[in-house]
Amino acid sequence: MPDEPPPQRVSPITVPEDDPALPSPDAAQPALVRDAFREYGFACSVESRWIGRSLTLQRGIVRDSTHSRYRNHRYAAALLLWSRIDAAALEAWRLIAWANYAAVPPLVRAALEWLGAEQAVVGSEFVEFQDYLRDFARHDAERAAAEWGMGQYMAGQQLAMAPDLSAVYRAAAELSRPHFGASMLATGSGSNRQRVLVHWGDRSFHLGWAQLLSGWLMTLLGRQTRFAIGCGLFAVDPAARESFQALTRESETLLARPDRCRAEWVTRGGRQRLLVSGFRRQPSGAPQRILL
Repeated sequence: MPDEPPPQRVSPITVPEDDPALPSPDAAQPALVRDAFREYGFACSVESRWIGRSLTLQRGIVRDSTHSRYRNHRYAAALLLWSRIDAAALEAWRLIAWANYAAVPPLVRAALEWLGAEQAVVGSEFVEFQDYLRDFARHDAERAAAEWGMGQYMAGQQLAMAPDLSAVYRAAAELSRPHFGASMLATGSGSNRQRVLVHWGDRSFHLGWAQLLSGWLMTLLGRQTRFAIGCGLFAVDPAARESFQALTRESETLLARPDRCRAEWVTRGGRQRLLVSGFRRQPSGAPQRILL
């Protein structure tokens, strides 16, 4: 019957025992990467500590929610997507600290899509996950395979309903594409009206990129933690709520600072354009405003 619950039970989940940590480049890494890591630790220490604390808080919530009373299909749907967000956030944190900036926007874009899907699938669209589970892992005799199916699912409306997430998602999506302006910003930021200067494979520290991408990651993690605490699917003790509130206050203060690099959508000539402000390689450099 279509209203019957899916047949699968939700088994105990596995969670890493250690807390998330930012790996430092070893001696085998190029000197530029090691230097960039040190500069990130000086110039963006507040952002980096915040990211680490947020990831640690999230992992603690998951660990505290392994008891059987939490294990239902909504819980499983959320964790399937949350685990992907955690993996992307950890890698984005490392890439930012190691000055591999061009690789971060696609990760942020994907993680935001997973977050939108996570929020939707445990709510009004939960039936889609249930339908997927009912047909999951049937035997395909023709190909001698377990038929998992793709279970195609998109949840763009969740992002559109959240202005902060929507703005970051649109910016990350545009900077992930092969647009000329996005490519110039990523690998030719020293270009001007007189020259095109391509920094091919550049891994040197860039304050603007580090601040911008760290801010995007903070926005993503803040919303993920808010969802985890408020959705009613996980164990959340008073200490976790207090930690989240403290992190929220800190991120709001930090991201509102006028001297940090940011990207915002503006209208020019009837078109939405991305304006990047405070873009500079070193703290001592003159900040630029770049209209894409």
